[in-house]
Amino acid sequence: MAAKYYGVIMVNVQGSELLIVNVKNLKTLEHVKKDINLGEDVYQDQPVKYDSVSRVSEAVTGFIQILNDYGVTNYKLFGSSALHQAFNSDFIADQLFLHTGMNIEWLSTNEETYFRNQNISLELAKNEADKNRTVFLVGITSGNTAITEFKNGQFVDSTSFALGPTKIAEDLQSLRETAPNSIGLLNDYIDSKLNDFYMGNPASVVSSQEPNKIILLGSLPLQRLVENYEHAKVGDAISAEQFAKLVDELVDASDQYLIERLQVERDYIPMVLPELLLTRRILRLANANELGFSDSGVVDGLVNQEAMEQGYAKHDFTPEIIKMALNLSEHYDVEPVHRDLVTKFSLHLFDQLKPLHKLGRQERVLLQVASILHDVGNYVGIHEHYLHSEYIILHSEIIGLSADDIRVIAAIARYHSSTTPNEDLIHFQHISAESRRLIAKLAAILRLADALDDDRQQKIKKISVSIKEPKVVITVFSNANLAYENWIFNAKSHFFAEAYGYRAVLKQRGVKAK
Repeated sequence: MAAKYYGVIMVNVQGSELLIVNVKNLKTLEHVKKDINLGEDVYQDQPVKYDSVSRVSEAVTGFIQILNDYGVTNYKLFGSSALHQAFNSDFIADQLFLHTGMNIEWLSTNEETYFRNQNISLELAKNEADKNRTVFLVGITSGNTAITEFKNGQFVDSTSFALGPTKIAEDLQSLRETAPNSIGLLNDYIDSKLNDFYMGNPASVVSSQEPNKIILLGSLPLQRLVENYEHAKVGDAISAEQFAKLVDELVDASDQYLIERLQVERDYIPMVLPELLLTRRILRLANANELGFSDSGVVDGLVNQEAMEQGYAKHDFTPEIIKMALNLSEHYDVEPVHRDLVTKFSLHLFDQLKPLHKLGRQERVLLQVASILHDVGNYVGIHEHYLHSEYIILHSEIIGLSADDIRVIAAIARYHSSTTPNEDLIHFQHISAESRRLIAKLAAILRLADALDDDRQQKIKKISVSIKEPKVVITVFSNANLAYENWIFNAKSHFFAEAYGYRAVLKQRGVKAK
């Protein structure tokens, strides 16, 4: 019975959380939270205190006991990107392993956004009112804010910035000591950070005059405050005007009023004003006339991912990753016809070569993203563009991908053109042996796919692949003169032979006129 259950333990700067679900139907068996405030240390650039780490270890140990009581054996431990930024995050990971025997998997900000969005994005696609307008999902954590745009129920784009209530609260304290109008100055400070959002979403935010909606994700303390202030039902949305009025009235509210009248937890008091101000500025920025709430969190997305990997869930959120990659390629003026053709060839080669590389769905996604982005470096300069591509990818945001995923994709782009990993040992030696093999296999595929349209003339529209040991025969269908393609293919296929132990051979077949 317990085999169908999956447990997720999440550790972040606010505490620890356990979610146990039935992966067949995603029904919750147990959901437990333990509040432990670590943000004070993390955002003041101090190591997390020993006592705090001990409390986290105790909480995780307690969660493992709950898992054992239910007989759940399939469970994982994750850590937030904010906690990973702590000076002693390695120490925290080591202590958790010593006390619990579990290795922590650190999530990137992009992964957290991706997982947090999943449940609510499914609801948006079904809700008629939300399906026909622009909706912004806003995930506010202690030190980060992520904004994801959906238009007519479809994912558009996502961006994030290192600004959250804890950071704002620290700056507010120093501003109050030095500035007479600290609130006005703080609003200007928040606006300066949000300007990047204007730059990232000009079409929908800057030019659109239609009112939009914002949904705050996982902001339970603020949701309770609003519900108590407005005497609203759980889950009710409020107008932007109502929220603005609330902020104006609570700017100078006493701690006693917040605790007694609005039932705000004492630990959340320092975060009230920062989160109110940040949310109000985002409402104005997005031209939103309505504010809603959702308790969809990172742990929900993580169990969705497990259900999908086990074959129980049909909802695949990979298209959001691909859309982000396409957005990035368009931002850097990548030529779309060549990009799409190379991506098509790469994925076909990957699928047909599976008996050789034995890689799975996630690796296919990495190759697809690398194929879409391999030429972004041309924006900087054509000479050694592959090095520029690597740099741009390493410094870009793509939700749903980990920091390791981004590094792999960047390396594939680096080696898609001329140099190879075995010629570039100084750069390549810091990567694990397993990752080196993966990068080599995927870069070799991309290199072949790119060679088939090296002159950007799209002479080849279709290919087929057959494995005939010790050769891989790639048949291209075209009536054009492919002398140049043959020359480039032969030059670039040496790396494929090194990575796979098979020689890639190009064969041409004519196309009959219809």
